[in-house]
Amino acid sequence: MRKTAHTMPACSLLLYLILLFPLLANANNHSKISSIRMNNSASEFEEISGTVTDADGIPLGGVTVLEKGTTNGVVTDFDGNYSIDVVSEDSILVFSYIGFQTISEEVGERRVVNITLQPDTVALDDLIVVGYSKVSREELTSAVSSVNSEQIKDIPLNSAAEAIQGRLAGVQVSTTEGAPGADVTIRVRGGTSITQDNSPLYIVDGIQVENALSILSPQEIESVDVLKDAASTSIYGARGANGVVLITTKGGKAIPTQVTYSGYMGIRQIVNKLPVMNPYEYVNYQYELYNFPGDESLSNTFTQRYGTYADLENYRNIPFQNWQDEVFGREAFNQTHNLSVIGGSEVTTFSLTMNHVEEEGIMLNSGYKRDAANFKFDHKINSKVKFGVNARYSRRKIDGAGTSSTGSQGSNRLRNAVRYQPFTGPGNENFVDEFDPQYATLTNLTSPVLLANNELQFDYRNDLILNSYLSYEIFKNLTFKSVIGYVQNDRKTNIFNGKVTSVARANADMPVVDLRNSQTRRVTNSNTLNYNWKINNLHRLDVLLGQETVRTDGESGRTYVKWLPSNITAPEAFAGIQRATPPAGQVQDPPTSEVYIDRIISFFGQVHYSFDKKYLATLSVRTDGSSVFDPNYGYATFPSIQLAWNAKKEAFLQDINWLNSLKIRASYGTSGNNRIEPFLYRTFFDVSSTNGYAFDQSITPGAAPPSELANPNVKWEKTISKNVGIDFSFFNDRLFGSIDAYVTDTDDLLLRAKIPQTSGYEFQFQNSGATRNKGVELALGGDIVQNQGFRWSANFNIATNKNTIRSLGQNTNGGNVDSYLESSGWVNNIRDFKVEVGQPIGQFYGYLTDGFYTVDDFNYDAGTQTYTLKDGVPSSSAAALGSKGVNPGDLKLKDLDGDGVIGDEDKTVLGNPQPKFYGGLNQQIAYKNFDMSVFVNFSVGNKVYNANKIEFTSQYLYRDNNMLTEVNGRWRNFDDQGQRVMDPTALATLNQNATFWTPPSGQYILHSYAIEDGSYLRLSNITLGYSLPDTVLDTLKIFSNFRFYVTANNLLTLTGYSGYDPEANTRRGNPLTPGVDYAAYPRSRFILSGVNITF
Repeated sequence: MRKTAHTMPACSLLLYLILLFPLLANANNHSKISSIRMNNSASEFEEISGTVTDADGIPLGGVTVLEKGTTNGVVTDFDGNYSIDVVSEDSILVFSYIGFQTISEEVGERRVVNITLQPDTVALDDLIVVGYSKVSREELTSAVSSVNSEQIKDIPLNSAAEAIQGRLAGVQVSTTEGAPGADVTIRVRGGTSITQDNSPLYIVDGIQVENALSILSPQEIESVDVLKDAASTSIYGARGANGVVLITTKGGKAIPTQVTYSGYMGIRQIVNKLPVMNPYEYVNYQYELYNFPGDESLSNTFTQRYGTYADLENYRNIPFQNWQDEVFGREAFNQTHNLSVIGGSEVTTFSLTMNHVEEEGIMLNSGYKRDAANFKFDHKINSKVKFGVNARYSRRKIDGAGTSSTGSQGSNRLRNAVRYQPFTGPGNENFVDEFDPQYATLTNLTSPVLLANNELQFDYRNDLILNSYLSYEIFKNLTFKSVIGYVQNDRKTNIFNGKVTSVARANADMPVVDLRNSQTRRVTNSNTLNYNWKINNLHRLDVLLGQETVRTDGESGRTYVKWLPSNITAPEAFAGIQRATPPAGQVQDPPTSEVYIDRIISFFGQVHYSFDKKYLATLSVRTDGSSVFDPNYGYATFPSIQLAWNAKKEAFLQDINWLNSLKIRASYGTSGNNRIEPFLYRTFFDVSSTNGYAFDQSITPGAAPPSELANPNVKWEKTISKNVGIDFSFFNDRLFGSIDAYVTDTDDLLLRAKIPQTSGYEFQFQNSGATRNKGVELALGGDIVQNQGFRWSANFNIATNKNTIRSLGQNTNGGNVDSYLESSGWVNNIRDFKVEVGQPIGQFYGYLTDGFYTVDDFNYDAGTQTYTLKDGVPSSSAAALGSKGVNPGDLKLKDLDGDGVIGDEDKTVLGNPQPKFYGGLNQQIAYKNFDMSVFVNFSVGNKVYNANKIEFTSQYLYRDNNMLTEVNGRWRNFDDQGQRVMDPTALATLNQNATFWTPPSGQYILHSYAIEDGSYLRLSNITLGYSLPDTVLDTLKIFSNFRFYVTANNLLTLTGYSGYDPEANTRRGNPLTPGVDYAAYPRSRFILSGVNITF
C-alpha cells in the first residue's frame, strides 16, 4: 500500500482544486449580477408572478423559472405558482421542466405571466443512454430497462443496488445476506457463464467502474439504464455478454445556487430468529444422547453435568438464554446525511454532492461507515466546444467478521449462536466470559459472545473516480467527443483471531492476524465521431465511429502471522506483528503477492437510420483485442442488427385515439466475455511455501508447475442473443409498457476439463461449454390518477428466465460429458450439486427423505433386546448413520435403485434455485402536501438449500449441542420417568405422535428435508411524507422546500421459508452452487425518519 500513501494526497489536492474552481466561477457570476442590479438601483425590480400548468391545465410543481442571462431564478411550488423579481420589462423568463418543451417569454408590461408547457417528444426523461450516445425512447430499437431518480428519490437506502432491486424487468438484484456492506449480486437475464464471472459491465458517466452500484449512493444517481440484449451490448464487445449497466450521475443545472440537505436516522432490528430448544427441552434431549448407548460412564457424565433425571424439572424455571439475541439482537443505530450544492448559468453548471453514512450492524462488532464526495462541472467554452470534469472519492470501512460468508463449517460463527447451551445457570456464568478449552474440544462450541469479541475484521476500501470529457462540433452535425477516466480502488483488510478462536487453538492457542491489501488502477479513454444527418424531416442518419482503450493494473499482498502474545489486543497485533514468536521448530508463512494486468483496445462503429420515425434500423460492429488471450486469439469481432417499426404512425392506426404508440422491435447481436483468468495460454509456475525451503524462522518459497496444462487455444466466451419486443402506450400515454422475449446462446464457455494424464497434467481449461437462457419480460407503468389535488402512479414488472446447459465438453475418451458433480463446500466436500447437460445450472443433488424408521420396519429379539431390519427394508446406515446399526426412529431415505442399501446411486436432483418468475411493484401517491410510496418485490418457484437445517438437526460427532425446535418432535426412546423403552408395542405407543427422526450421528448429507420453497412477497419499502405548505415556507423565508418522512425497509416478508431470509446466497464464490443458505448474516428491519430540505 506504499503507493497509495503517495497517490491519495495528490488526488485529494487535485479534487480540492477542482472543487474550488466552479465556486469561484459562480462567485464571478454573482458579482456580475450584483453590478447589474447596482446599475439599476435607481429603479425598483419588477415582481412577476404566475402559474405554470401542463396542456391539461394541471399545475406543474418544480418548474425552473430563470431570468435569461442571469442566475436569478425560482422554482414553482406544488400548485405551479411562482414569484420572481426581474431587472426590467425587457427581461426574458425561461421556463424549463423535464419532459416538457422549454419556453422563453418576454415580460413586457405584464405582471402576471401564466404559462402552459407542452410535452417534449424528445425530452431528457425519454432519452435513453445506449452505448456511447443517447437515443429517444421513440427511436429505441433494443431491449433496455431504465430507472430514473424520480422513481428512487423516496427510498432512503445506502446501497444504490438495493434501491433498484425489483424495479427492472429481467434484472435480478439479490442482497446475499444482511451484513453491513454485504455483497449484492446482479444478474441480467440469468447470466451466461458456467464457471466465470456473470456480473454485468458497469459504466459510470462513460467509464468502466467495477461493482459501481455498491460504491455509489442512491442520492448521486440521475438514471440507470440496463442494456439486456446482445444487440445493444455488442457495442461494448468483449465485456457485454452479461449485460451492461449504464449509470448517469446527477449534474448541475442552470439555476441559482441551490443547497439541498437530506438525512435520516433510525434503528435496525433482526426480523426473525431460528427457533431453538429452551433449557428444559435441551437437557431432555441431552439425557437421551448420554443414556441411549447404555454406557454407564456416559450416564455418570450427564449426571455430573446436568443432574439426575428427577433434577431436569428444575430446568423449566431456568431463564432461557437465546444466544441469537445476544449476538444479533441489538438495536443498531443508523444515520445518513447527504448535502448537495447545484447551480450555474447557461454557460457553466456544477454540482457537489457529499454523503456520510454510519451504520451499526445488528451483530456485535459489525458496522459500516462511508464518506463520499462527488463533484461535476460542465462548461461551454463557446458554441462549438464543451468540456466537463467529474471527481468522486469515497472511503468505506466495514467492520465485522460476519457469520460465515463463503467459508466452510469450520468458520461458521452462526453455529455457536444457535447450538451453544441455552442457559447460564448458577456456576455456569463463566461460560460467557471465560474460555473453557476442554468444553470447546468436547462440543466444538465457544461462547458466541466471547467468540464475537475475539474474531474481528476491519475492511477499509477507498475508491477514486476521475473522468473528463471534451466535445467539439467540428462543423454542423459532426461532433468529436473524447472521454478519459481514471479509477483506483484500494482495499486493506485486517483480521484478528484471538486465542479462543479455532484458528488460534490450531496454532498453540496463540492469536493470529491476517493482513491483506490490494490496489487496482484502470485508465479508460474513448474517442468518438458522431454525425447526424436529416433530410426533409423524413430521413435521419446517425453515424458513430469510435476507438477505446482500457488499461488495468493491480497488485495484492497477504501477510499471515501466527503465534502472537496471548494477551495482545487487535490494534496491538495489527501494529506489532514483529512480536510474534514461533514455537521451537516452527516458522512463519512467507508473505505472498500477486500482480494483475489487463489490456483492451477496441474499434467500433454504429449506424442508425430512421424514416419518418416509422421505420428504424441500427447496425453496429465492434472489434476488441485483449491481453488475456494468446495473440493468435486476442481479437474478436461482435456485430449486431436492430430493426423497429413504429406501427402507430401508419395510416391504418391513426384513427385509434386510445392507442398513442405501438412499436415492434427485433434484434440479433453478439457479444463476448473476456473476464476470465488471464494467461491460461502460458505455463506459469506457482510459488508456494508448500514447495519452499526453511531457513531459520522463515520459509523461502519454491516454485512448482500448476495442476492445469496451458492451452494456447483459449478464446473468448461468445454470446448470441435474439430478441423481439413490443413497446406501447394507451390513453394519452397514461398507461405504457413493453414486452420482450429472448433467446440467448453462449458458446465456447471456459471449463476445467479432465485430460489424459499422459500429458503430465490432470486438467486443462478449454472452451467447450455452452448454455442457453430464454425468457419473457413484461414492464408496465401508469399514471392512474392525475389531477390537481391527487396523483397516483405505479410501475410493475415481471419476468421469467429458463437456463439450460447445452454442452459440457468432452471426456478423456473423446465422448461427450453428460454431467458431473460439484461441491458447495459448506462441509466435508459434500458433492451436493449436479451439473448436467439439458438441465439448469444449480441443481441440488442428494437423497430423498422418507421420514423415519418405525417399529414395523424391524424384527425384535426380546432375548437380546435388539432390533433388526426386515428383509426388503433398505438400510441408511452407511449413508446417514455413520455405519452404525439402524434403530427405530432413525432417518430413513428412499431406495431409488431398489438394491436394499442406500448409497450414491440413490441420489437424485432435488430442485434448483431458479424462480419461475420474479418482479416488483412500485406505487407513488401524492395528496396535497402528503406523499406515500410503497414498493414490493417477489419471487415465485425458486428453491432454497437450507444447509442450516442439516447442521442444526444432526448430532454428528458432538453432544451438548442445542438443536432446532423441530427436534422436539423426535422419536423417543425414554418414557416420562426417564426409563428406556424396548418393547415394540410400548415403543410404538410412546411415539405415535412423533414427527421427526432421531438426529443422525453420521456425516452431514443433503436430503430433500433441507430443500425448501423460497417463494416470497416482500414489502421492501413503505414511506409516508409531508411537505410544509407554501404559506408556511413563505413565512419562514428560510426554505424553499421542507419535507419530513418516516420509512420502514424490509417491513414484511410473506414466505414459507423457515430460515432467516429466502434470498440468502452464501456459496456465491462458485457460479455452479447458487441458492445455498448456510450461516448467512440475518436480514434486519429498518425503521427510520428523515427530512429533505432545500434552502
